[in-house]
Amino acid sequence: MIKFLQHSSAKYPPRTYENASADATIAFAFDFNTPGEKLTKEAVSTQGKIYIPTQPLFRTIDIDKAIIKLNSKFTTTINIAGNQLATCLKYNCEQKRCDELVYDFLRMLFLRKELNNEITLIRSGGQSGFDEAGLKAAVLLNIPALCVCPKGWKFTDVNGITICDERKFKNRFDPDFIL
Repeated sequence: MIKFLQHSSAKYPPRTYENASADATIAFAFDFNTPGEKLTKEAVSTQGKIYIPTQPLFRTIDIDKAIIKLNSKFTTTINIAGNQLATCLKYNCEQKRCDELVYDFLRMLFLRKELNNEITLIRSGGQSGFDEAGLKAAVLLNIPALCVCPKGWKFTDVNGITICDERKFKNRFDPDFIL
């Protein structure tokens, strides 16, 4: 189940900092130089949290590195961040593929016995692309999920257009659309 909350600000940076307060952030990105990815890394760093950059077409070594970082501190909450769908499409990665990649990564991560801590919450900003995929994966993995989005239910659609609509925001997470 996903719990949806609107941040008090309609801007993206405050919501990014709020979500980056999780114990660790796993950032899935084809391009780590977008303004959103740079902001996420800064938000995690300034709060002294764990930042795990991951290429979407991960390998087993990426899971190993994630476990080492997650085990370096007591971690029970993970923020899933990453490129929005408009960026992913430049790399021929549609939303369904983002959903599959994040689900596969988290499933393999949580199956590993070397992971010392139980993850009790996955959070995300709910933007299209990898944020959205993180919340869908949480549902499929039976892990509570928290979506803190900008005030006004703001998100960017497949064309990079900003939409402010609660129904459209939440409908992307309808169970019929999850893997």
